[in-house]
Parts: sequence; structure tokens; C-alpha cells
Amino acid sequence: MKTPADLDALTPAWFTEGLREAGVVEHAEVTALDVTPLGLEHGFLSIVGRVALTYDVLEDSAPASVVVKLELGAGAMRDFDEELHAFEREIRFYSEIAPTVPIRLARLYFATTEPPDFAMVMEDLTFARAGDQVAGLHATEVQTAAATMGRLQGHAWGEARVAHLDWMPRTNGMGTDWDQKWPSFVEHFGHCLDGSGRALGERMMGRVDWLDAEIARRPQTIVHTDLRADNLMLGPKGTPEEILILDWQLAIRSMGAFDVARLMGGSELPDERHGHQLDVLRTWHDALRVAGVDDYPWDDALRDLRLGALSALCYPVHFHRGVLDATGRAKEVVEVMCRRLFDSATEMDAGAVLP
Repeated sequence: MKTPADLDALTPAWFTEGLREAGVVEHAEVTALDVTPLGLEHGFLSIVGRVALTYDVLEDSAPASVVVKLELGAGAMRDFDEELHAFEREIRFYSEIAPTVPIRLARLYFATTEPPDFAMVMEDLTFARAGDQVAGLHATEVQTAAATMGRLQGHAWGEARVAHLDWMPRTNGMGTDWDQKWPSFVEHFGHCLDGSGRALGERMMGRVDWLDAEIARRPQTIVHTDLRADNLMLGPKGTPEEILILDWQLAIRSMGAFDVARLMGGSELPDERHGHQLDVLRTWHDALRVAGVDDYPWDDALRDLRLGALSALCYPVHFHRGVLDATGRAKEVVEVMCRRLFDSATEMDAGAVLP
């Protein structure tokens, strides 16, 4: 059946066919839907909603509700999605990797994978509280998320563990146009940066190729790359569901410390981050050691954190032209990420690693 273009186009018949073909239900038929938009609804790369399902007969395996992700329609962010093969990448992550890793992830019930439109129907994790990029995360939440990511990355650590994932790229190419886009970024979002942030951005001019080459030489693992509050669910403390990581559309094989820099720099409340950046790195590094990574010294992790902080700056610069017309919360998300990422990078003196 044709992939729905938006949440209003979802139908009981579409869910019935998908759940039956995936073997989730055998005879049950979906007879009614109750759709609730989630987050921004029209997010940066997808449309997301929670759907409560009513069936004609009850089967134990039939989910009472699901979360649906749909591709955006035409526009700049749809172009980014297609450039990055974001939906195809996430579908393969949940199909091939999620069942093998030692952290709790959502179940993928079924997906539609016929171009030009993709969709995913997933386990509903809304029993947990959604993270909020604008409100930010507390230090304890950031450390728990870093430890969770460390367990996954420790499991996938080393070239031998990721070499076969040839569908997952080594980079998202966010820094390839820094020199071209930096002046426009300063024009539109320069108000989000202080003098130190602007100076660091200027120092990046002509050096991003060097940065990418340095990162490519570092130990390889699975990297989320968009690890931030809006892509986290916060469940009961002390359980495997304390931190649930969502949205693997931009996952790559690269340097694991990038995720620490992205998470801490983009989402941690600045008052709680100041003076405590190494605590988050230590938590992540300890999780790697517990997972069996015993050949990655602390000094290497610290240098990699700085490399990651610089690389994380490339994301808002690369994407900024696609969100110039953003309003409301979407605009707040973009601006708060710019402020925090540049502030975090300057605080840890990330520019010290530049040649």
C-alpha cells in the first residue's frame, strides 16, 4: 500500500497490512486509530506521531499503540534526508543492529522501504518522559546517557566490529561546506555566539578537512551523531529504561567521543556543565572499560572529546539554511543548540587541538 504522506493520511488498513506482513498479528484487523502528534510533529527530518490502535479481535502480540515516523514532504530538509539516506539508514539500524546491542531500544514492528517515501512503525515508549532540547538535561541525566551510549559503543568498538556495516557511512559530511556557509551562519545565527565562539568558528576556516582526517584515524565504533535531549526518553531510574535513545537516522561508523561532545555540549544545562565536562567524559570512558575496551587511554579520550566538540559545530552550520524560516519551538531548538555547542567547545578549549 502507498506510504502515507502525513499523519492525517494514516488508515486502519495500512496498519493491518503492515502488522500482518511482519507477523506481529495473525488475524486481528485494525478498525480505528487515535493519532497524537509528538514533539515538533514536523521535525527536522521526519513527521512523528503516537497512534492508539483498536482491533476487531484481541491478540496478545498486538500493540495497543505505536509510534509512526514518516518522511517530510518536499523542501530543504527533505533534500537533506535524501542526501543522507536517513530513513534507509535508521531502518537498517533497527533491523540489523538494535537486536544485538546491550542497551534497551525500541522495537521496529514494520517499515515501508520503497522509494520515494519511507515510513517506520515502532514500539511506543511514551511511558517514559520525553527529553526537551530547549529545557535541557541535568548533569545526572547526561552522565546516564553517556554511560548508556558507552555500553553500546564498547560492544561495537574497533574496526573488526563495524567493517561489515558497509551501508553505514563513515561520515555525514557536515563539514565539507564550512568555509562556504560560515559567513551566512554568522549573519543569521551570530547573535547566539559570544566573541570566543565567533573566534573559534573563524579558526575552523580552512581546517575542517584536517579535522575530518584526524577523526577518521581514531578508533571506530557506532556513533549516533544526533545524541541530544529531543532524541532521549527518560524512564524509571535504576532500570534498563532509565535512558532510551531514539532516532538513529544519522548513525555512522566513527569516533565514539563525538557523541559525548554532542550530548554534553548541545543538551546539558550550562550552569551544570561548567567545570564538570570531564566528569561526563569519565563516565563514558568507564563504560567502555567495563565493556572490554582496555586499549583506549584517558589522554586519547580527552583529545577525542575536543575533536568531537569541533566536529559537532559543523552540524548547525551545515543545516542552518534549511531552518531560516523556523518559528516557535523549532527556532528555539536551533538557537539553543548553537549557543550551547559553541559555549561548550570554547570552555573545554577545543581549539587547542587545531593545527
